[in-house]
Amino acid sequence: MKQIFIGLLCVWLLILFPAQSSAALSVPYKTETVSSEGDIIETQTAYIPVSLFGSNSEIVNPEDVYIDENNNVYVADSGTKKVTKFDENGKKLLEVGEGQLAQPTGVYVDHNQEIYVADYKNEKVFRYSQEGEMIQEYARPDSPLFGTKSPYKPQKVTVDKRGNLYIIGEGSNNGIIQIGQDGTFLGFFGVNRTQSSLMSVVQEALTTEGQKSRMFLKVPPAPTNIAIDEKGLVFTVTAGTKFEVIRKLNIAGSNILPSDISDTTNLRDITVGPLGNFFVLENNGRIYEYDSYGNLLFIFGGKDDGTNRLGLFKDPTGISVDNLGRLLVTDRERGTIQMLEPTAFAEMMHGGISLYAEGLYVESGKYWSEVLRLNSSIGLAHFAMGEAYYKQQQYEEALESFKIVNSKEGYSNSFWEIRNIWMQEHLSKVFAVIIGLFAIRASVLYVDKKKGILKEPRKRWKRIKAKTLVSELLFLVNFLKKPVDSFYYVKRVRKVSLVSATILYLILFLEYLIMKYFTGFIFRGSNADQINFAFELVTLFLPILLFIVSNYLVSTISDGEGRFRDIYIGTIYSLAPYLMFIIPVTILSNALTLNEAFLYTFSMQVMIGWSLVILFIMVKEIHAYEFFETVRNILITIFCMIIIVLVCFIIYVLMDQVVDFVTAIIQEVILRV
Repeated sequence: MKQIFIGLLCVWLLILFPAQSSAALSVPYKTETVSSEGDIIETQTAYIPVSLFGSNSEIVNPEDVYIDENNNVYVADSGTKKVTKFDENGKKLLEVGEGQLAQPTGVYVDHNQEIYVADYKNEKVFRYSQEGEMIQEYARPDSPLFGTKSPYKPQKVTVDKRGNLYIIGEGSNNGIIQIGQDGTFLGFFGVNRTQSSLMSVVQEALTTEGQKSRMFLKVPPAPTNIAIDEKGLVFTVTAGTKFEVIRKLNIAGSNILPSDISDTTNLRDITVGPLGNFFVLENNGRIYEYDSYGNLLFIFGGKDDGTNRLGLFKDPTGISVDNLGRLLVTDRERGTIQMLEPTAFAEMMHGGISLYAEGLYVESGKYWSEVLRLNSSIGLAHFAMGEAYYKQQQYEEALESFKIVNSKEGYSNSFWEIRNIWMQEHLSKVFAVIIGLFAIRASVLYVDKKKGILKEPRKRWKRIKAKTLVSELLFLVNFLKKPVDSFYYVKRVRKVSLVSATILYLILFLEYLIMKYFTGFIFRGSNADQINFAFELVTLFLPILLFIVSNYLVSTISDGEGRFRDIYIGTIYSLAPYLMFIIPVTILSNALTLNEAFLYTFSMQVMIGWSLVILFIMVKEIHAYEFFETVRNILITIFCMIIIVLVCFIIYVLMDQVVDFVTAIIQEVILRV
């Protein structure tokens, strides 16, 4: 009820003061979010810098900041060589580690208010009481499992509810160092993975175990910072890589966030907010906010441009968030801590996210609808509204919301419900119509048998089929049943002509466009409004043209009997399964959900596979090859196609350079004249 009240208050503020709650707020940076198309777009300001925190204190080089459950702030300062505790208003309460710490770079406070400090220079982690008295030191583990050569240079530390320490150490490629509260080494946790490449997969498949043991193994990068949430899930960031740069680890040490969540290679710190959303700090001062599922919410902040304005940073080192959603960011070079507060727009997003995460989709709908009123391009809001509509059984509206954000799963679920309702209302009518049509057909055939009422229509159909062009086009059906005999008629009897083949190529392109435009949303690869006519023309016919030309050239020097005309005609007639069934399959795709996706996939595979088999038969029969000669011919044809593409690319590059050279000469002449 408290969250709902706060959200309604935010709505009221947004309505009364829309200018103050939007991008009109004076901040020195842009705020960005993800659009419904998946692009990064500018949006209303989400966080505004409000003040310097603890500006009256002697902060020299803040390395890390942590805010406990009481909103007390702890700052690890390598300049003063101690940790300072402040209240939420910036009043200094306590100094910890004076005379003991050499270079504190990380700080954490557990639920018992005990303070843990990672000291990089001393190569230790210290534990202090809430009064600042040292309780225990955690030096390098002496366990043989830790290894004699494993580095131990603590940089950051966090602690779970059982009192186990998770230590980020410089160069700790084995993962996070896990130590029990009594100092016992528990092992390495959540080791980073390396991204698999095609070469590594091939190498893995071709080498023996003995060879692998002698090979140089790719070392995974070491994590660079850490945080932990109330549920005990560990978050890490890793600099210097683009693979799994942000991870959310379960108790088994497995990442439950998308591996491609970010491609930023210079992340510095991470912290978890009260709603489960997490913030990531970049070296250039940019701050990324994600929800608990890893959806990007906002990007804001930036690098100091010399103006020394709040919201910009020179050397940001740490970030933390309090119970009210306010951010504190340390700047080592400036020796400052900046506070940023969420705007009403951000609070509206957070209110929706909070209810959405609890499964209260309907209740969250009022927040998301207001967010969309302010910015209709936010993809997450459309998705959440789709869930809200779905829970309220407003399936048509849910369908549109999921379609906007290209959520095939949500679209499929909504469509299934709509289809189910339609079937309940109309299925009996459909069966009645089908039975009626069969009854009419049977009646017509019975009457025709008695009185011959279909005699004249049959004669007309025979006269139409007798026309040369029509018979050539209808000959396509024969390739489904008797492809070997059909190619004999193509080659020897000339049953079909270049005109009919050309018409079929045009029909192929028309059907291809129909498939692109009208395939069901669930199975469509791209939006219909993004289809380029010229591009689709080249995409379809360039490979076909390359195959025809290459096969003719290869067959000419390998005793093939087929002429260019035969290959041109045979290729399109080989696509008979595709030509005849792609339209029915396209129509079928509009009536299927993800649960029946195998029907569409299997149909497409059968069509393409069947066409390839007939194409193989075409090459064999047209050129009068044996089986293995046909295989060799097709492989050489594919190689020839690749060579032609490479040659054309080289010619294009050379011509481009020639054009640039000639253009430069002309410009030089014009300037001199």
